[in-house]
Amino acid sequence: MAEFTMMEQEGVRFIHVRLEADTVRIEAGALSTWRGRITMNASIPTVGTMVKSSLSDERSVRPTLTGTGEVVLESSVGGFHIFEMQGEEWILEPGAYWASDDEIRVGAYRERMLNVLFAGDGLIDYCTRVSGQGRVVLTARGPAEEIVLAEGETFAAEAKGVVIARSAGITYRVRRPMRSILRSWISGEKSLRIFTGPGRIIVAPTPYWRAYLLEKLGARAERAHVERPPAPQDSSRAA
Repeated sequence: MAEFTMMEQEGVRFIHVRLEADTVRIEAGALSTWRGRITMNASIPTVGTMVKSSLSDERSVRPTLTGTGEVVLESSVGGFHIFEMQGEEWILEPGAYWASDDEIRVGAYRERMLNVLFAGDGLIDYCTRVSGQGRVVLTARGPAEEIVLAEGETFAAEAKGVVIARSAGITYRVRRPMRSILRSWISGEKSLRIFTGPGRIIVAPTPYWRAYLLEKLGARAERAHVERPPAPQDSSRAA
């Protein structure tokens, strides 16, 4: 299998991939450079895949790189998390997928409509579903860690993007922190994202400080391919 390594230079992080007659799949637009005998291939998506992509932040095309050599993916002021799958299935938050071994199957997963409505994420929300055996690379706004939840044990997060991945055995619900609407309102927390075991979750609750600054400027620092907000126009020039 390919060798994935997270590296850091000049305050940014990126993924380095070493291929030895291997194939890896990457997020569309994730490639920075490659060196060696490597070819890229991208399959034309189906109509269903394109429709699902249009209803979410997920890409409809994820190209593959095959051969022998070294690949560098785009850098980020956020971070990345590499984890190993042993034949199980995981659900990734929208925008969390970055790369994986070719043995990993990548598809779509539709969240429950009630969860989407309570969370204020619209009507339809598609996530990425991965399954199989191999390594998966996730984007994260900060340092990520894996937490094992026992049966009935819960993990609650107020903000979207704190839990960036969950194993298929985890139950996910969005609900008020208290039964009383008034008490929930005066608590300052309108809703909580509740993850209940048994299973595993990957969390990134604290952003890197550069990612935090970009969040305050309105950029989505949890995504590796950060898009900075447009620079304000000079009113004197406009005049």
